Amino acid sequence: GRGPATEQDANKMKEPVGIVSLQEELAKLRRALAERAALGDQLDAKRELEHFVSFRALREMNEAAAHFERAGWQVDRTEGQDANSRYLLRVYRDQAIDVESAEHALRNVHAITGKHGGTYDGFGAMFIDAPDSEPRGFFGRLFGNQ
Repeated sequence: GRGPATEQDANKMKEPVGIVSLQEELAKLRRALAERAALGDQLDAKRELEHFVSFRALREMNEAAAHFERAGWQVDRTEGQDANSRYLLRVYRDQAIDVESAEHALRNVHAITGKHGGTYDGFGAMFIDAPDSEPRGFFGRLFGNQ
C-alpha cells in the first residue's frame, strides 16, 4: 500500500489515542455488556476485568505500569515486543461489570494509557451465569438458548 498522502496525514497517524476513540471504545463496551446481559451474564457479580494496552517504547510502558499500580490496578507485562514492535500490558482488577462500573474502569485505563502515549487495545472478562441456571454448552452460550 501507499504511504500517507501528505505530511499532515503522517502526523495524524502518530497522534496518541484521542477522545473519538474513547467514545468508540465506550460504545463497544456498552454493546458487549448488553449482549452479555441478554445471554444471562450476572453483570453485578465481581470478576476479573482485564484491559489490553500497548506502547511503542519500553520507558512509556514502564511509566504507565507504575501509574496503573498507583491507581489500584494489577499489571502483567509481556516480555519483549509483539509483531508490531509494541510493548504490551494487561491491566486488571476484580470488579462488577455493570455499565457504570465498567465504563468508569475503561475511562480510567484509557486516560492513563493516553497520558503515557499508549494505545487501548480492548478488554475481556469471564462470563458469570446466575447460580441457579442450567450450565449451557458451547452453542447455548453462543446463541443464548438453553
